[in-house]
Order: sequence, then structure tokens, then C-alpha cells
Amino acid sequence: MQSRVAEFIGQLERRLLRGEHMTLYGPRGSGKSSVLTQLLARLQLSAVPCAYSASTSCLDDITRVLERAYPGIDTCTVGRRTARGRLWHAADRRAGVLLLDHFRCNGTAMVSFLRRLHGKIAGVLTVVDVDTVVERARMRPWRYGALSVRMPAATDRQLRRLLDDRWSASRLPALAADAREAFVEASRGRPGWIAKCTQLAREQRYWCTCGPLITVLCVDTEAAVRYHALAMVRAELSVRSAGQMTAQDPSAAAGGSASSGLTTPKDAGI
Repeated sequence: MQSRVAEFIGQLERRLLRGEHMTLYGPRGSGKSSVLTQLLARLQLSAVPCAYSASTSCLDDITRVLERAYPGIDTCTVGRRTARGRLWHAADRRAGVLLLDHFRCNGTAMVSFLRRLHGKIAGVLTVVDVDTVVERARMRPWRYGALSVRMPAATDRQLRRLLDDRWSASRLPALAADAREAFVEASRGRPGWIAKCTQLAREQRYWCTCGPLITVLCVDTEAAVRYHALAMVRAELSVRSAGQMTAQDPSAAAGGSASSGLTTPKDAGI
């Protein structure tokens, strides 16, 4: 499994270094974020200007990831539009790579700027969670000039090996053959699902005298995998909202309004 993943990551790396723009899509828990993490490590070892964004939903998210890729560019003393211009020129002089996880394309400004990064200015890999036909239909990577790449599913044999390794490493009671097959079937080719299942299986509430509560564990694992990405996005939005509040009102740094000391749902952007 590792060799197959490494080959896939190598292909993505070569295409990104050529300046290609791609959208990697697949179900939640299929290992897309892990692929981005490994890509980032490989590119950093090669001294390629690169940066990773855990959640990308506006133009300023792209600006911030460019700032991390080109830390030597002064963007603090100018407006954001001027900052993007400086970062674009830096990428034009030395091409880089942007890895944009949990990507949502909002607005023509985002589309226009991503299109400006074509022509070997920067290779861009956006990642989109797709679990249903409706979510697949909403994908329109061609708008910003990206090609679709499907995250390859792991084989049942690879998933069994991963499950056995994780189960053994967690020092859990031996897993019966029927339970193992149930977990592999429920994972639907997603290594991240197996990893989350093993993590939850460490909790006593998923066990009885006969062994693991397979159905309960599968249902809870699916819920955890599906809502993990949503929790990350919400956390990113909360941090961003808090930063904006602090910049606009110094009293916000104390945790809310000056009069009450509390943060209202409206202030928090909920």
C-alpha cells in the first residue's frame, strides 16, 4: 500500500512542479489530507517554495498561504491587493506550489487570482470532499483552470493489512475474522476510516463480553469521519473571526464586548 501511495504522490509532485493546477477529490477519510501532508514534506526537502492551507474558502486564505510560501516578501505594511501583487511577482521569479485543503471556491475574485497563477507561476492542488453524486455535481474545477484527479481507493487486501497493523499496535483484543470483514466493508476503500475506527475501538464503551460492538463502532466511525472536516473548517472560521474582532475592537481581545465581557453568537460569526 505504501508503495502505491508513494507512486501516486510522486505523480502529483511532478505535475505540480510543472505548474499544473489540479483538484483532488474523493470521499472523506480516503487519505487526501495525508497525501497533502506528504507532498508538503517532499517539496520542503527539495527547497521548493510551498505552503499548506488546512481550510480554503476565500481569497485571503490563498493570500496567507502565499505569504507562508514566500516569507521574505513584505506584505504587512501594504493593503491586501498590493500584497497579492508582490507575492505574484515573487512566484513569477521563483515558481512554487500551493496545497489547499478543504477547498471551496467562493466568488469571481478567487477564480481570477487562481487563473493568474497559471503559466508556471505556481502549481496548485485543491482538495474537495465528495461523498455523494450531488457533491460531485457541485465540483466545477474548470472554472479556475484545474483538472480533476480522483483519490484512488485502497484495496480490501491493503485495508485488512492496515487494520491488523493498527489493531495490533493499539494492543486491542484479537479481532475475529467476521468483525474484520465487517470493518473493511464499512470502510469502502478509505484508509482514514480504518484509522479512525481503530482509534475509537480503544474506548471501553465499544466493547461487551462477546467482543467489539461492530455496528455501533461502524456508525460512530462514519459520523466521526464525515464531521471531522466540518469541525476543522468551523475552527478555522472561529480563529479568523476572532482575529477580525481583535483588529476592529481592541476590547475583543479580552473575550468580548467591553460592557459584558461575553462574546455573542453574532460577534463570533455564528
